[in-house]
Formats: sequence, C-alpha cells, structure tokens
Amino acid sequence: MKRLKLRLSLLFAGAILSLGVSHVAAEAAGCANIVAGGNVYGNFDCRLTTFCGGWCYYACTCSNMFPGYTCDDVLVEAGFEMSDSPSCLD
Repeated sequence: MKRLKLRLSLLFAGAILSLGVSHVAAEAAGCANIVAGGNVYGNFDCRLTTFCGGWCYYACTCSNMFPGYTCDDVLVEAGFEMSDSPSCLD
C-alpha cells in the first residue's frame, strides 16, 4: 500500500510539474509565428514581424477577396486591429 501511495504521489507531482512548465512555455511564446485563415470577406496569411509592448505585429496578405472588400476588411473581420508601426521600435 505504501508503494502504491508513493507511485501515485510521484505521478501527481509529475503532472503538476509538466502543467507548470507548459504554462510558462506558452506565455513566453505569446505570439503565433503564422496566422492564416479565411472568413466571408476572403482569405488571409499573416507572418509575425515583431513583438513589442505586449502586442504582436504581423505583415499580412489577402487573397480570394469578395468583390468590393479590401484586405483591411478581411483582417478586421478576423479580429486583427489596424495600427501604424509600433512606437517601441522608434
């Protein structure tokens, strides 16, 4: 019985440790290198250019856009925010 408790304790400790390490790694890499997809206005492909001031900045291209819509429309619909160059790079 003591042996079973020891094994369960070690298993539990290992699970907690790996969850903690995974969480730290996920926070360190807060920006995806590539974000691609599509919506009703068209398709987009965005590549990470920089991480600055807690924000991820991407260079994006769009394709197969619905007539009358721009790449900005596609990106806003996808949840991106439009901005100028990051001020922390100046």
